[in-house]
Amino acid sequence: MATDANSMALAAKARRSYVEGLLNGLPSVVQAVDQGARVLLSQVAEPPVASRRRDAVEDLRKTSAFWLSHATSLLRGALVSGVVSASRPSDLPMPSGRGANFSLVDNDTIESEILSSRLALAMMDRASWEFTDLRSRITSLERHDELDTNDVLRPHVLARIVTTAWRSAGLSNEAWGTLQTVLHDEFSHFAEEAYHETNRWLIQQR
Repeated sequence: MATDANSMALAAKARRSYVEGLLNGLPSVVQAVDQGARVLLSQVAEPPVASRRRDAVEDLRKTSAFWLSHATSLLRGALVSGVVSASRPSDLPMPSGRGANFSLVDNDTIESEILSSRLALAMMDRASWEFTDLRSRITSLERHDELDTNDVLRPHVLARIVTTAWRSAGLSNEAWGTLQTVLHDEFSHFAEEAYHETNRWLIQQR
């Protein structure tokens, strides 16, 4: 039977494996979002909707590399500690270039929190079984009743990273809303696969 120290070390390695999997897979997900956005643009829609899609695709084309870079940076910060030191999107580093109009910043932040929560729910709808299994394994190894609120394994933490990086790259909440179906689909599958692979890794350590 593994000692407490060995169990804690195994849990820490599992978190690193999970984050490394996210880091390795994130470029492909960003590319898939870009492709999905272009497919959405090609579909027939009312002129105002088509215009919003066109703007969102163009904005994404210009800034997807920055979005990926910001998300990667935030994920790398969790490699050592296993947590992201923020409980809400507004606690994470704010995008540069924001104006001094605090009411606008506040409204934008509130909307971002809503978008982040919706993404986390979409992830859980898709990945609930895999996440529940992984949470059970990790809490058992660490002799805890529950994961830390800011544990990088939690879906809402990944959702927060993704949406915060989106804003930091200069992409708008309106663009997110326009592409929300694509974003939810790609990231919910991504989360499910990441949990599945981490569960598989833990099983192999027996």
